[in-house]
Amino acid sequence: MKRDQIIKNLKGVFAPVVTPFNRRGDVDEGYFRENLSRLVGSGLSGILVAGSTGEAPYLGESERLGLIEVARQVVKAPELLLVGTGLESTDATLRLSREAVERGADALLVLTPNYYKPRMDSDALVAHYRAVAAGVARPVLIYSIPQFTGLYVDPETMGKLSRLRNVVGLKESSGKLDFVRAVLRKVRPGFRVLVGSVSIFYDGLRAGGAGGVLGQANFVPTLCVALYEAFLHRRAKEARELQKRLLPLAQKIAVPYGVAGIKAAVDLSGSRGGTTRLPLLPTSAQAKKQIAAALREACAGLDI
Repeated sequence: MKRDQIIKNLKGVFAPVVTPFNRRGDVDEGYFRENLSRLVGSGLSGILVAGSTGEAPYLGESERLGLIEVARQVVKAPELLLVGTGLESTDATLRLSREAVERGADALLVLTPNYYKPRMDSDALVAHYRAVAAGVARPVLIYSIPQFTGLYVDPETMGKLSRLRNVVGLKESSGKLDFVRAVLRKVRPGFRVLVGSVSIFYDGLRAGGAGGVLGQANFVPTLCVALYEAFLHRRAKEARELQKRLLPLAQKIAVPYGVAGIKAAVDLSGSRGGTTRLPLLPTSAQAKKQIAAALREACAGLDI
């Protein structure tokens, strides 16, 4: 897919897919392929490999590249294949990003480097993203998730980053609507802001966001897509009702249990989530009952 078409398609709902592991703790590419096969054609705009929900920090570079190769075989245009390639150094990020592009990534999601937090000021971040974006042949999106990185990038800096050549969008996962609104006021026209929290998905769209990268799309993709479509066609009442259904899936699954909770929900939906990779621990039997109840509540009366 050509660059302009990729950017045009950076809207709607993307699933940051989970990474299944086998009993030995290795990546299970067979189950990964099956999961993707269930998601493609469901109305999603694409999938994200090696995001936070995919346990990217615990994946080796060769594992990430193997997942990209599998995903590229399953995900076909116009659906997009986004890949998380952000590492701590600019050189390492460039190397992984180029390898990801060679294996078929449509766009690259680059996490803010954060180990040396006091030094990651506006100048450092601009230098990092300028070098990465200039060195790859596919569009780059910034990935901001301050609750994990501890790095809060101010809206003014986001505005500067949005004007770098080949930096085309942002996945903003703080879950703070006021911050998303402030960022949208600072970035250049046409810059794609995707929210990473289902809790503010509808309001983020109303504020000018292009879509969302939602963990819940792993197990209720059609519900997430239905909200986006309702917004797109100005069916506000329907969109608000769908947002109410989605909210408990954050409050009762993602927030209290994190990736393990999302993986449990994936299992309950008929796909393969499986266990997390240590040091993340799996959910308890009691937690799984609560997750199942939240799923029943969200999907009651819906044909999804």
